Amino acid sequence: MEKLTDLPVFVRLLAEHSGQLANYSQMGACINVTHKTSQRYIGLLEQIFLMTTVPPWYTNALKRIVKTPKLHFLDSGLLAAVRGLTFERITRDRRTFGALLESCVFSEVLKLMAASDLRLTAYHFRDRNFREVDIVLERDDGMIAGIEVKASASVNADDFSGLKALAEACGDRFAYGVVLYDSANVVSFGGCRAMSAAGWFRASPSPGTA
Repeated sequence: MEKLTDLPVFVRLLAEHSGQLANYSQMGACINVTHKTSQRYIGLLEQIFLMTTVPPWYTNALKRIVKTPKLHFLDSGLLAAVRGLTFERITRDRRTFGALLESCVFSEVLKLMAASDLRLTAYHFRDRNFREVDIVLERDDGMIAGIEVKASASVNADDFSGLKALAEACGDRFAYGVVLYDSANVVSFGGCRAMSAAGWFRASPSPGTA
């Protein structure tokens, strides 16, 4: 594999893009390799369970969907270390917390999926109006649940726009939507809920429940 010595640099680059859409050409250009080599590097890191690519959820009935995978580190502690994110730095600058929290939640969801008897597949959702849902879970019978992660202490109606778009695309297949945010309060918005991450993991909702 060409330029394998650049892999540590590439890992640091990927850490800065955890929770974002994968742009193989752009990331490869940063270490002067092609987009195909960039994809192979990421494939290698997936094989050693350092990170994963999350495929997009889409339906042919909805044309304006971004069909690009999303990147996630599977170890949020390692992600924080690679990015140099200490507790003090995150406290000073909450903007650094969002991607870290999303990757942490995604990793925990994968653990819950592995321990569950349900047959679930994880996706992400984003349309060309930038409405997105961080985690989409599809059960083997086609039922859908959406999880949006917000590193904030409050939520408003705009935070549910992605879940609303996903629900419209799914129709009767949409079973559950939740926004995880930094508060102990549970708030309902049009059939979806906003709740703390700790509360959600204790409840462990799954597609087909409400």
